[in-house]
Amino acid sequence: MQGHQSHELWHTLHQLELRHWYDVNLNGGQTVHELYAADGRFIVGRQERHNREEIRIFYEARRKRGVRTARHLVSNFLLLPGGDDRRASAVGLICLHAGDQPPLLPSKPPILIADLASEFVKEEDGIWRFSSHILRPVFVGDDPFVQHAVSPPA
Repeated sequence: MQGHQSHELWHTLHQLELRHWYDVNLNGGQTVHELYAADGRFIVGRQERHNREEIRIFYEARRKRGVRTARHLVSNFLLLPGGDDRRASAVGLICLHAGDQPPLLPSKPPILIADLASEFVKEEDGIWRFSSHILRPVFVGDDPFVQHAVSPPA
């Protein structure tokens, strides 16, 4: 895709990425699973969820742990060449600031900086959804929740 179509697609997929993290940051991830294809994958480090229901359960369990203030900052969102009318790929960066208490939290370095790799599919209903959403940690802080997600299996 070139020209106007690629700009429109970039905007659509960037909005999907931002909607994902907005829901996680400000809604506890209550509806984030709806942004995935039925068999969509969400992977952070060694933690893998392989369908909408597993993703829903993950965020439900996270909410049950108690208060979590988080801000996922998305940058360098780049639509990759090679997609078609129904499939697309993008990369970017995620920077996470978070803690298990309500605001105001002390300002500290981010607890995670990760490479982002997203695969998208335009489903039969005409809506773009994640088919694969992968965060590959590059820098990791001392947050126990993030440490658990990225540590190698025992």
